[in-house]
Amino acid sequence: MATDDAVSAMARTILAEKRARRAAEDDALRLYNRVRQLQKEEDRAQKRIVETKKKAKEIIKLRERNELKLIEKEERQRELLEQVEEQKLDNLKAKEEALRHRIEQENRVYNDKLDIVQKTKDERVEIERLLAESRLLARKEALEQKDIIRKQQEDARRKIETLKLQKLTAAQEDYERRLKEEIDAKLAKEQEIERLAQMELELIERLKYKQVEQRKAYQQLEAVLSLGSVSTSKGLAAGSKPASPKVVAAASSAAAPSPERQASALWQQSAPAQAAEVAEEVGEGEPSEEDVARAFAMYDTEGVGEIPSLSLDGLLRDLGVALNAGQLAQAIAQLDTSQTGRISFGEFLLWWKG
Repeated sequence: MATDDAVSAMARTILAEKRARRAAEDDALRLYNRVRQLQKEEDRAQKRIVETKKKAKEIIKLRERNELKLIEKEERQRELLEQVEEQKLDNLKAKEEALRHRIEQENRVYNDKLDIVQKTKDERVEIERLLAESRLLARKEALEQKDIIRKQQEDARRKIETLKLQKLTAAQEDYERRLKEEIDAKLAKEQEIERLAQMELELIERLKYKQVEQRKAYQQLEAVLSLGSVSTSKGLAAGSKPASPKVVAAASSAAAPSPERQASALWQQSAPAQAAEVAEEVGEGEPSEEDVARAFAMYDTEGVGEIPSLSLDGLLRDLGVALNAGQLAQAIAQLDTSQTGRISFGEFLLWWKG
């Protein structure tokens, strides 16, 4: 039992020692770790110290550089201030010099103005003297010129009076000459008027006689035409060619001459030249186809190449052919065979040429 207790005590002792050893080992490990941490902290602190010293040195160097820069800046500012002061002094000297120069210039200008004023006064006095002399000369010349002009006016007046007298004499002579010419011309015209008046009376008497004969011839022609109208209508029905206006006009002229032709004949008896003019005005020349077409177009108001049969009388008169009522009715019957109341240009032209 004692042995077991001893063994148990020994075991407990060994266990306690083991526990103590383990606790010591744990403490040693903890101390080791703490030492390691402290060493690390020391190393970090040393590094920080080194870095801090380095930064301090850099800061010191930077401060020294800044101090040097500040010193240089202050030196430059001092130099600038000195330059500014020198510039101010120079400007002040320049202003004083400019002021002095301006005063001298103003003095010179003032003196020049005084000289100019004095010269102007002298020139004005001289000009006034010259003007006075020129006025005297001008007055003298004006008086002389006035005398010359008065003499010239008197000479011109005498010449004008002489010319007026000459013109009056010439005008009187011209008046007498023209008056004599007018009187002679008036007498000649009065004699010619008396001769023409006598001729007019003779012509009037002849025309009266001719008109009586013309009326008789018209009556005979109407009687003949009224008798021959039946035979004419039969001839047209059988296809005979209608008589042209030239034939009708010739027959009418032969049977009863117009008053215009009577006047032409009378004038030809008295004055051949005047008779020729009257014959030309009456229209003895034959109208051309163009004249016929133009005259027909004046009555063709619609532009269709036809005219009313009632317009035939005016158309023939425009062409220089005058027909009485019987002749006009016969011509309309020959041209308007279909009795439409219209006459075409082709039918009229063939009838006119036939």
